[in-house]
Amino acid sequence: MNLKNKTALVTGGNSGLGFEIVKQLVKNKCKVIILGKDGKKVKAAKKKLKSSLVSTLTCNLQDFSQIEQAVKKTKNIDILINCAGIIAYQPLEIHDPQNIKDIVEVNLLGTIYMTRAILPKMKKKNSGTIINISSTSGLMTGGHPNESVYIASKHGVTGFTHALKKEIDAEKSNINILGFYPGGMNTRLFSKSGLDQDTSKFMDPAEIAKIIIFILERPDSIKMDHVLVNRDKNL
Repeated sequence: MNLKNKTALVTGGNSGLGFEIVKQLVKNKCKVIILGKDGKKVKAAKKKLKSSLVSTLTCNLQDFSQIEQAVKKTKNIDILINCAGIIAYQPLEIHDPQNIKDIVEVNLLGTIYMTRAILPKMKKKNSGTIINISSTSGLMTGGHPNESVYIASKHGVTGFTHALKKEIDAEKSNINILGFYPGGMNTRLFSKSGLDQDTSKFMDPAEIAKIIIFILERPDSIKMDHVLVNRDKNL
């Protein structure tokens, strides 16, 4: 796909991996919509990019009605990247129920809701690409102690991606559904959860974003369904 003049919507595009993806898309002359919950942070991200190719939307991914209203403000969407996510590290028996609800709703329901809202636009023009950013924690071999709720939400994203791909393929629709499974990255995801974790040797999100761009730029004759990227833990 030639990204020039295409339009991408990136959830969680104001920070972490999402922001790095947005930067790479803009570098490739793609129009980008940054969608986030915090209007000030979303606008601050747009200001940093200093590009007329960037616009913003603000809504809560836990609320489908807000998503619907936000999506109505968009016209053509060629690429949807579901990147927004939150995490918490706690033994399940002391995990706050509201936090459990938030993790599942943002990571899993937010991905499903946003895809539900964008998919009709893509089906109408019979083209589009949806990339769901899961995690190695969303695979059977992934995950760590005290992140059971996060793992559950990411397994949900993995299952949703597999099932949606089958659904789209059965319809013979020209829409590409892809699951992306990165390992630990050097972002503020951990610190924002309250975990004192040294991430200095984790993967650089800027490099991971370049892989996303590589995937998007492949010709239509090449299909990537599920891509796993992990760090070399021996380094």
